Amino acid sequence: MKKQNRVIVIGLDGGTLDLIDPWMSAGHLPNLKKISGSGVKAPLRSVILPFTPQAWSSFMTGVNPGVHGIFGFKEIKQGTYGFQFVNHKKMRVKNIWNLLSEAGKKVISINIPMTYPPEPINGVMISGMDAPGAESEFVYPAELKKEIFNIAPGYTIHLHVGAGYLDSDSKRRAGLKGLMDMVENREKIVLHFLEKYEWDFFAVNFAATDQVQHHYWEYMNKESEFKDAVLRIYKRVDEAVGRITRKLDDRTTLFIMSDHGAGPASDRVFFIDEWLRQNRYLEFASRSPLKGAVRQTVRLALDTLSRNISSNAKDGLMRKFPGLRVRSQGFIRRSLIKWSDTQVFSGEHPATLRINLKGREPQGTVAPGKEKDELCKKLIDELESLVIPDTGERLVEKVYRREDLYHGPCTGISPDLYIITRDFSHQVRGGPYPPGLGYKKVIEKKNHREFFVNGVHRMNGVFMAQGPDIVPGLCSQHFSIMDLFPSILYCMGLEIPLGLDGKILESIFDKSFMEANPAKYMERDIAKAGNPDGPTYESDEDSRKIEKSLRGLGYLD
Repeated sequence: MKKQNRVIVIGLDGGTLDLIDPWMSAGHLPNLKKISGSGVKAPLRSVILPFTPQAWSSFMTGVNPGVHGIFGFKEIKQGTYGFQFVNHKKMRVKNIWNLLSEAGKKVISINIPMTYPPEPINGVMISGMDAPGAESEFVYPAELKKEIFNIAPGYTIHLHVGAGYLDSDSKRRAGLKGLMDMVENREKIVLHFLEKYEWDFFAVNFAATDQVQHHYWEYMNKESEFKDAVLRIYKRVDEAVGRITRKLDDRTTLFIMSDHGAGPASDRVFFIDEWLRQNRYLEFASRSPLKGAVRQTVRLALDTLSRNISSNAKDGLMRKFPGLRVRSQGFIRRSLIKWSDTQVFSGEHPATLRINLKGREPQGTVAPGKEKDELCKKLIDELESLVIPDTGERLVEKVYRREDLYHGPCTGISPDLYIITRDFSHQVRGGPYPPGLGYKKVIEKKNHREFFVNGVHRMNGVFMAQGPDIVPGLCSQHFSIMDLFPSILYCMGLEIPLGLDGKILESIFDKSFMEANPAKYMERDIAKAGNPDGPTYESDEDSRKIEKSLRGLGYLD
């Protein structure tokens, strides 16, 4: 095999060809246009659900969530009804940084999600959004943290620009400036490590493209000073891509990718728990009249607070009164469930359902086997029949059983059902359980700024490739995000583990290159040593910071 290539991956988080293609044509993204013109461009299919943790985990392992074990931002605590936030400690298999390090390759990873805590790799790892903050130990080797802040004093891992923070034009201006600054500081760090450190494989993710879409998408169709907010971020990232690629030699292969796509959110919200309650799948504990009145008053008070105070004010209340859970109505709702009479409850994400299964849940009511299967079929039929009352449009496009989506030893920890709304545009939320706590209908128009974002994820992201052995041209086929892992290993002349879900992207490579360099596969145990059942964060404070970040992005109730 000839001299092995270096490879660099640039992530445009949430990048979508629906925006990139017309903006390239209009001349707004000259660097991406140059790459796509001299290389390959194609849609890149994410995983279901197309969210950051499971998508990036599939990118870095080449396997589906049923093998690597990451199904979302949260994971149920086995033997309980509670959840905990996840990070890379929950990953059950080795990732690309591990395999390349074991092969003696120098690697650098900057801001890739699901890399916290940073691992002791053969190179540098700067953790992504699952790190609790810049004050945490998010860098390996640890001594490089000071170097990072010397180069970019304003470096941020992820900007907290939740919906509650962007409720005025002044805050929206500040949020947009923060995203621009985040791109600039990330670019500084990337250029520094590209030039000053040895590497064979380099990966960086620009998260600002995803964040700006979540919060500024709706302004693209309005006469507003924020009409060009999303475009401005894309243009700034394009500039960063240009500066990075000009530092690369002609033996380096470049991959541009996104973990999922993006699109506009609809004005409808589906409250899955309210639907479950109304259909008697989920029940609540009865209370004495006095206790019920007190609890109802508290719930109404918390609901009023949640609707009328800003996130900053809520954080202040949390600091002064740690027991006051005004940030999470879900905590209150879950405490009111009568589990012994409940068959189904919403899972780690509101768009997932868990069966209250005997032998698995502490107070399971549904028997495994035939009873569970019949219940799942009934749920699927009923959910797929839902329509929006005033339009007659179908609300739910498809409901999947977990075994229809995943395979592998971790499938058993997944939620049982996955709800896909039309184009993923209708947001699914837990919603209120008892009357008096927020919304009262199953399908509502949005009227609560704290819950909702105006840009949401889509299945198809973006893929581009350019390099000495890449054949230029437009690919009409959809590649899978899992295909990048084996393709990177192949491009670098390394053996590929057998049993991956991803396949080498043969159509992008020159035929003569592939003939001269046949792929080599190996039998190898890719299971990761560690304790995936242990805690993910060292303190409740760290978990609170992650919760705040995810709530701001619209991923939590």
